[in-house]
Amino acid sequence: MRRKIMQRDVEIEIETVDRTGTFLGSMWEGKTNAATFLLEAGVAKMQTGFGADRIPEAHLLELAERSAKNQKLKIWENYVEGEEVVNGGGSKVETRQKETLKVVVTEVLGGGRFYVQTVGDQKVASIQNQLASLSLGDAPIVGSFNPKKGDIVLAQFSLDNSWNRAMIVNAPRGAVQSPEDKLEVFYIDYGNQETVPYSAIRPVEASVSSAPGLAQLCRLAYLKVPSLEEDFGPEAGEYLHSVTLGSGKEFKAVVEERDTSGGKVKGQGTGTELAVTLIAVDDEISVNAAMLQEGIARMEKRKRWEHKDKKEALDALEKYQEEARKSRTGIWQYGDIQSDDEDSVPVRKPDRG
Repeated sequence: MRRKIMQRDVEIEIETVDRTGTFLGSMWEGKTNAATFLLEAGVAKMQTGFGADRIPEAHLLELAERSAKNQKLKIWENYVEGEEVVNGGGSKVETRQKETLKVVVTEVLGGGRFYVQTVGDQKVASIQNQLASLSLGDAPIVGSFNPKKGDIVLAQFSLDNSWNRAMIVNAPRGAVQSPEDKLEVFYIDYGNQETVPYSAIRPVEASVSSAPGLAQLCRLAYLKVPSLEEDFGPEAGEYLHSVTLGSGKEFKAVVEERDTSGGKVKGQGTGTELAVTLIAVDDEISVNAAMLQEGIARMEKRKRWEHKDKKEALDALEKYQEEARKSRTGIWQYGDIQSDDEDSVPVRKPDRG
């Protein structure tokens, strides 16, 4: 790559800027997208989270990547086409060596976002054993321990009084003045967040705090789910909660995309987000498909250039959306959405009485 572009004039096209201030776009050497060199050599992968529709001649990049895969170059040396995954009901989607996790849902947010914890992860048992072995005495003397934003501490969860690792999200300015001073904490192993008094906070040893949080932020792939503030948002949140966290089931989470634009974890809803197809071990269709079927989500807008597996996944999901649309269920109760470019769901019309 260095030999191809060093001391040469290149053109850079900036398409967007992510949440961390990084410019995203394309670099051209002559009439060739420089990414083609890397993909053909098998030293880079297509980043699907950016959106291939934004990249001129994206299909040529896909062909370059496919060529490297077929030749098993560099990072594709041990590449094997992935297993088939049922996305809808009986429709199978050929994956591109997708990562599949066995998970339990630990927290549900709005907009189709949620947290999971990996089942069978030895780190889970190790951290739980460490916490169980701790001897937690009385609350620290006011002023002897002043946690600040970003610190990892132990916090007592208000619903069951259990002690868990937590990150300080917000703390009083200056020193703590009272045992009842409030601090906002994010439970890094579960994904929930709450405000607790200083008396429910304890310092934690580095041996316990150093391990990364076990809660992984996810969203339902290929869907637009209304936020809690939008019409049908509460219904979507309640349904997602009932079939995941409220069911006590284990799930298979097939990772479709990985979005790192959220930066480091700073609290609930931040950090790397996985777009997943979520399937309960005993269910025939994915949660993604069920949300469409219930009329509490809609499919994301199709792009001009899609990977084959994504196109087939969208095709498999479309029949569930069509079923809800034809029966005027949920967000479709007043008919079709006026514009495919519209990000928000239809506004619920007031009842006339």
